[in-house]
Amino acid sequence: MPDPVERVLFLTHDLTFRGSSILLLRQAQGMEALGIETIVLCTRMQKLEPGLTEHVNVITVPGYGVPLWGRVVGRSVLSQLIDQPPDVIHVHGPAMLSQALFLGRTLGRPVVLTLTDQTEAARVVLSSGSDVCRAIICVSESVRAALPPRLDQIEQRVIPPGVSLDQAADHPPILEGDRLPVVGIAGPLEVIKGGSFFLRACHRVIDSGTEIRIVVVGSGPEEKNLRKLATSLELDDHITFVDDGTAMTAYLTAIDIFCLPSLQQGFGVIMLEAMALGRPAIASGVGGVLSILEDGQNGFVVPPSDSRVLADRILQLLGDHKLAARIAIAGQNLVEDRFTKERMVHDVLALFAEITESGRQEPATISIEPREGTGV
Repeated sequence: MPDPVERVLFLTHDLTFRGSSILLLRQAQGMEALGIETIVLCTRMQKLEPGLTEHVNVITVPGYGVPLWGRVVGRSVLSQLIDQPPDVIHVHGPAMLSQALFLGRTLGRPVVLTLTDQTEAARVVLSSGSDVCRAIICVSESVRAALPPRLDQIEQRVIPPGVSLDQAADHPPILEGDRLPVVGIAGPLEVIKGGSFFLRACHRVIDSGTEIRIVVVGSGPEEKNLRKLATSLELDDHITFVDDGTAMTAYLTAIDIFCLPSLQQGFGVIMLEAMALGRPAIASGVGGVLSILEDGQNGFVVPPSDSRVLADRILQLLGDHKLAARIAIAGQNLVEDRFTKERMVHDVLALFAEITESGRQEPATISIEPREGTGV
């Protein structure tokens, strides 16, 4: 039997308010709770809700991902790891893969790559000369299906994300009281996340005579366009834009109906966080979303880029509070049954144990062309 994993090094480029970063931090928290030492190396970290980084040792290394200069920085990182090398190097996303492979080769430690969207997966290519990348974790079967067939020789594992459950917290009920109902989205503001279709759906809801409050939580390259669109749709008096995730839980619990209007989605981590808080979810039927939601049972699934259907589902929940409560409870139960942080960490550690076992066949290494992904 292999020795138990005692020390894990996580590598990522940016820690931001997006599902892939939350996934990494939840994994690190879960391992720390089991007495496993973790180190998270990133090149940049935005302000995040303190609960996401609690008990996590995050070290920011500016310039580590920059060509040439990054090599100098990497040597410094390596010198600090030689005396106490990690048992496994777990790199999240493609941006820091070359650094992870360098550390793996030099320290003689296995590398595991996590992929969180289909675009990343489709661009993975094989190269020869190294055997340190032992496994690829995909967050959903749809991400795994996007991997090129030539990667079959590398261990591939679908391990869905898990979120933290806080059953003791007194979360406010949905759609109760005299306040206006709140409909919202949260995450990086990018075109592929479908924010424009969300705003058009909200415009349809208000145009039908139903008053709502709209909340958009996050930031990104699409924020300016979304603000302009909100103005053109005459939503300025109804909408609030909130930067990043400095109070993710507070804003998610303030939302009565959570929407995920993505055009492509590896999974939907922030949606899981909202569901765990008892918020009913409406999401586009793309990618990993289809492995979470059962339409009309634990959420609503709508066609991507269809603001009319999205508006209809919002109105349906606003008009039937019992239905909204039933779907919210079913979604919360689903998260508690299948998508806990503890289950996720158990599955990841089981994979780590397999790849550190002596005598395992040596796979090829991999590289990936850098490209902005859509995350989870």
